[in-house]
Amino acid sequence: MAELPDIYLIGAPKAGTTSITRWLESHPDIYFCRPKEPFYWSTDYPRMREHRGFATRRAYESLYESREAQAAAHRADGSTTYLYSRTAVPSILEEVPGAHFVVALRNPIDLLASWHRTQLLALNEDEPDFAAAWRRSLKGGSPRTDALDFKRVDYALIGCLGQAVQRLLKVAPRDSVHFVVFDDLTTQPAAVWVELTTFLDIPNEPTPSFKAHNPSTKMYRSPLLHRLKHRPPALLAGPIRKMRQRSLSTSNPLWSRVRRTMWRNEERPVVDEPMRRELGDFFAEDIALLGKLLGRDFSAWSSPR
Repeated sequence: MAELPDIYLIGAPKAGTTSITRWLESHPDIYFCRPKEPFYWSTDYPRMREHRGFATRRAYESLYESREAQAAAHRADGSTTYLYSRTAVPSILEEVPGAHFVVALRNPIDLLASWHRTQLLALNEDEPDFAAAWRRSLKGGSPRTDALDFKRVDYALIGCLGQAVQRLLKVAPRDSVHFVVFDDLTTQPAAVWVELTTFLDIPNEPTPSFKAHNPSTKMYRSPLLHRLKHRPPALLAGPIRKMRQRSLSTSNPLWSRVRRTMWRNEERPVVDEPMRRELGDFFAEDIALLGKLLGRDFSAWSSPR
């Protein structure tokens, strides 16, 4: 039986988690699973788990069976559904009582603009205009698409980081949780790295490259091919799932080149000032809650620029 991970980077999405993953996986003491997000512990997101192909314990443990994984001092999982899941953290703590949780946080206005782009790519969203998708979500509407889980396009749920952190701290010991704020990640990454390694009790050397990863600047080239890959017909679902797993879990440069050819560059999503004010007003109370929980002032997040 493979030893389970003891480090969990649980969110929030579009808050620097891919960069943090790259930092951690470059450390000789840590083995980070491929793919970064197997979603195994979030049983309340069943189709997400099935889509990735790691819905069973056996499949999940296979991510950590390699000699490299078992030789590492620590193993890590970076599934961002865990921050919102009602089952993930309690289940992890039941199996791994000494688990460490790392939570990345970002201004929800900017987070959601990037997240909306991500959901378009994931085929969970069909409304290209972020403002229209946000207002539809507030009214309880859902996109007319085969979403893997409609909680993924509940933008208020995703953006209410104060509520998510409050839920987390009700089940996880405070000293088992470390927070990384996106503003700090981008302006003082070396200091963030030292704090993170101190929390994980690992040496802060070697220092990783602090290059940004996974910006929201891509769009698929072929809608037909993209849909075939992510929503295949029933007859092809099994083989394509295996191919998708292989693509996500391998470090083979050939697969990397194939993946790159499937994307084109697109400008980063921008939120205009009226929309920023609307979102700032909506999230102001939750941002204040987050600040209270962390002992920091995030009021600028809800203020117009």
